[in-house]
Amino acid sequence: MTIYLKRLIYNATHRGLKETDVLLGKYACACLPTLSDSQQKLFEQLLAEQDADILSWCMGNTTVPDCYHAIICEILAFHKQQR
Repeated sequence: MTIYLKRLIYNATHRGLKETDVLLGKYACACLPTLSDSQQKLFEQLLAEQDADILSWCMGNTTVPDCYHAIICEILAFHKQQR
């Protein structure tokens, strides 16, 4: 695993808000190595967003910006599968 992926996984699992640590961290650990470069870059951009916004998008409380719609859907589908 590259240092880039290790950094993304670390950033996804150490967000500061436990809920987003779980949402993003588990997805990152399981899926990031298999994503394309462009999907990894998009995930990196998502990590720059505020935890409250990410959580609100995932819970359906606010509309997901178009640029993140696909990755948020993937994250939610991943967690639904894990049940």
